[in-house]
Amino acid sequence: MFYRPTTPSLTALGLAAVTLFLSAPSALAEAAPVDEKAFADAVVSYERGTSRNWNSYFGEASSAEEWQVYDPNSALGRNNWTSEMTSRGSLGQWNKDIGVSLGDGGSLTLEFTDNFLTGSGDSASDLWIYEIGGIAEKSFVEISMDGLSWFDVGIADRKDSKQDSGVGIDIDNLLSSHDELSYDSLFSFVRVTDTGTNKYKNFKAGVDIDAIAALSFVEKDDTPVEVPEPGIIAGLVVLGVNFLRRRQA
Repeated sequence: MFYRPTTPSLTALGLAAVTLFLSAPSALAEAAPVDEKAFADAVVSYERGTSRNWNSYFGEASSAEEWQVYDPNSALGRNNWTSEMTSRGSLGQWNKDIGVSLGDGGSLTLEFTDNFLTGSGDSASDLWIYEIGGIAEKSFVEISMDGLSWFDVGIADRKDSKQDSGVGIDIDNLLSSHDELSYDSLFSFVRVTDTGTNKYKNFKAGVDIDAIAALSFVEKDDTPVEVPEPGIIAGLVVLGVNFLRRRQA
């Protein structure tokens, strides 16, 4: 892992100290984020898609309730699924404490409450989607600043069912190509939607989400901005927050 300062002009003015943590383009890029603030904090909405054959897997209602995997809150916080949780053996299948199934065509929207997702300015992944389960499945991924206007950032495609380190998405192409956006754009919301083309249609149909993380983020800071006296720094207009940190785990 290496570190790269961003926005030199802000540093020179002494108005903000910005540190961006970037993963090198190597095996480190597949590592899980280490900062707890990287992970989504709140459920905005959950629209469960279709699934079938519940009883053929778990029988009576009591068993089904024990194993139900349709609680969106399980997608909050740090990822905790491992590829060993795919069998019905001693480790058991993953359940509602691990992740949430979206169902065929289902959708999940999460919010970052203590930080903003942002771009990194290079080809490194900025957003991390932890799709899980014994079958790798695809989802559409969108981001939003206000929860109303949404921008498509591509498809999260976990290539291998044994992969439990997550799928990275670079949002910088979107930021550089969209007239409404810039590298200063800050996003609070992420929406993942099952593509509807995934082959598994039974229990736990659709993509299964363990966690979502903002690898490139700016912390939300409510500290009031101290405006310099006009005679001290002539010609400067202070905009934004007093202290911003960008980091990528």
